[in-house]
Amino acid sequence: MFFDFGGTIDHYPEIREDGLIAAGKIMSLLNDIGINVADKYSASDFFDQLLRRLAVYKTWKKETLIELPTQRVWKEYILFDEPDKDNLDAETAEELTFLVETGRYTRYVRPEMKVVMEELVKTKLKFGIISNVVSLTQVPRNLVDYGLESYFSKIILSSGFGKVKPDPGIFHHASDAYGYKPEECIYVGNSPSKDIYGAKNAGFMAAIQIEYVDDSDDTTDTGVDPDFYIRSMKELPPIIHSYM
Repeated sequence: MFFDFGGTIDHYPEIREDGLIAAGKIMSLLNDIGINVADKYSASDFFDQLLRRLAVYKTWKKETLIELPTQRVWKEYILFDEPDKDNLDAETAEELTFLVETGRYTRYVRPEMKVVMEELVKTKLKFGIISNVVSLTQVPRNLVDYGLESYFSKIILSSGFGKVKPDPGIFHHASDAYGYKPEECIYVGNSPSKDIYGAKNAGFMAAIQIEYVDDSDDTTDTGVDPDFYIRSMKELPPIIHSYM
């Protein structure tokens, strides 16, 4: 059984004030490696440019279903016009991306998640995550923060696999990681076009959509109808038991 992460396991509203704090930290890290953006931009201007350039990358990713390594995202999309961009190494690029994912978005876990997982582990199913995310470390680090890391034995990220949902390849890669066929797997996510369509197109046994309300395109996109629609994770265990 697989879960999406952002919007499914946690909430991630955008709070500009927190984003500006993260932008300041990003600028400081860039300065430390000789990419001095502070002479050109205020934190506010840099943050706005960062969002615009990430939006360009997101559009390209949606069209190609390809996820680039973090270092390439920064060099080719965010810092493409910085003369010293080649100073950026992969480790620093990952830390910058983590700051974006946890600073631009102010993340917090669904409050019922741990209790529900305690109920679900009684089924003896195996649990994993399939998530579209540029960062390699944000999901694992947030799982530790939320006290949920012990429940998920496989974490499949687009940043590691190189393709994004709804590409069926990432779903098949996840099922293969457990040695199961796609038709033996269940998926829970919040996005109709990425999660529900992706899981169904990959041949998963069931695709369950959980309600997520914010101003992101995850709540306004369209896709195929889910097998079940839930508003809280508390509704999940009876559905899973019906497949046992």
